[in-house]
Amino acid sequence: MHRVSKGAPEQILNLAHNKSELERRVHAVIDKFAERGLRSLAVAYQEVPDGRKESSGGPWQFIGLMPLFDPPRHDSADTIRRALNLGVNVKMITGDQLAIGKETGRRLGMGTNMYPSSSLLGQNKEESIAALPVDDLIEKADGFAGVFPEHKYEIVKRLQARKHICGMTGDGVNDAPALKKADIGIAVADATDAARSASDIVLTEPGLSVIISAVLTSRAIFQRMKNYTIYAVSITIRIVLGFMLLALIWQFDFPPFMVLIIAILNDGTIMTISKDRVKPSPLPDSWKLAEIFTTGIILGGYLAMMTVIFFWAAYKTDFFPRTFGVTSLQKTDRMDIRMLASAVYLQVSIISQALIFVTRSRSWSFVERPGLLLVTAFIVAQLVATLIAVYANWSFAAIEGIGWGWAGVIWLYNLVFYFPLDFIKFFIRYALSGKAWDLVIEQRIAFTRKKDFGKEERELKWAHAQRTLHGLQPADTKMFNDRTSYNELNQMAEEAKRRAEIARLRELTTLKGHVESVVRLKGLDIDTIQQAYTV
Repeated sequence: MHRVSKGAPEQILNLAHNKSELERRVHAVIDKFAERGLRSLAVAYQEVPDGRKESSGGPWQFIGLMPLFDPPRHDSADTIRRALNLGVNVKMITGDQLAIGKETGRRLGMGTNMYPSSSLLGQNKEESIAALPVDDLIEKADGFAGVFPEHKYEIVKRLQARKHICGMTGDGVNDAPALKKADIGIAVADATDAARSASDIVLTEPGLSVIISAVLTSRAIFQRMKNYTIYAVSITIRIVLGFMLLALIWQFDFPPFMVLIIAILNDGTIMTISKDRVKPSPLPDSWKLAEIFTTGIILGGYLAMMTVIFFWAAYKTDFFPRTFGVTSLQKTDRMDIRMLASAVYLQVSIISQALIFVTRSRSWSFVERPGLLLVTAFIVAQLVATLIAVYANWSFAAIEGIGWGWAGVIWLYNLVFYFPLDFIKFFIRYALSGKAWDLVIEQRIAFTRKKDFGKEERELKWAHAQRTLHGLQPADTKMFNDRTSYNELNQMAEEAKRRAEIARLRELTTLKGHVESVVRLKGLDIDTIQQAYTV
């Protein structure tokens, strides 16, 4: 009677009675398999002379190794490429050998900058990485091999400590702790019950390509929320500031009932933002409150000044009657004040709702096509507002119709002052990004929130560079500051994508890279081949 066991080579090798004699040869074969992307499965047997399963049996005999090919899914490479293009840094965390992980990473186009988790998180670090901080290595690596459940958990934990939003995919019980720890745990279609219960999202279809759809959908939803927030802040500032200035400067009391009409029409239009066609952010986004409130305050202030200028031109000058031949609103009798209220109402209503198209777009507002529902709601609302301003003679609301001539003038006035809104939006975004400092650093002018325009930080960097140059201080091995900026974090996905592209081009365009790829694929022993290539 015989007893047979198969499993991980290290575990099966520990059973063999002649482990010391076989270990080197077994590891050599395993490494050759791993370089070709093949896993290894070991087999051993022992004789059981008495024929009972409870018997300990004789010594275990190591039979051999079996290569297993577990290729990635056909859509994995495209999924990873799309994730990198979206600014998502993808890391491979596998229990396989380091060589297998690197070969798989090369095939998937995600880079080969990988480390064994045992030496990365354990006590026996390699000399080449011993001087580098663990957190920086985890942040910059493309993946980790030979991991155990505690390693996966630790990797996620350290990435979260560096202010990263971590998503984790898994299918087994050993993935459950990391899935639970991650900000977004994703269980694949054939995951175990433990992995499903620990995850936030459970995929119902094979593959990971649906994750890209989830990323795009979530960014579109976030973009709609951000658009609404900027619009709401802008409209609040423009209504309050605009009517307050009219009341303080000219003692003009805008009819409260017309404010209610503006609010109702605005609400009807703004509800369609939930179905609007938006362009998701190309990089991970977040709630930049400084940008949101600054944009809202400046845009709202600009719209309020538009109303003040219009009121002044219509009430205190003859510019509109002289230029367009419309009825003058300069008189101070009651009827003209009511017509002036109608004119101000139409001007406020049109430009307030037109602001939606500016806040919803990341580039030029007339380039990014809005949703049909939003356009329809805007046209209907402004048609109603125009008809009210032209024909309504409501004594209870203190307004009187102004006619189609004034309506055309107001539409033209709003159209002319609409175009600078995009330039103002771009200027605010550029000013808050801090990039202006890089362009005008020599002129000592900058748009930055750093104290003294970052003078202290620059002086420290210069002093550190000088001391390092003269050998007074060892070079800093830390790759990032403790407070890594948002823009620096977004560059990591670009760096990973660049490393993967370099590895791919090296294999495709250089003779040595092509030969080495063929050698790995065919399982040849390159040491026995002459190390010279002739074209």
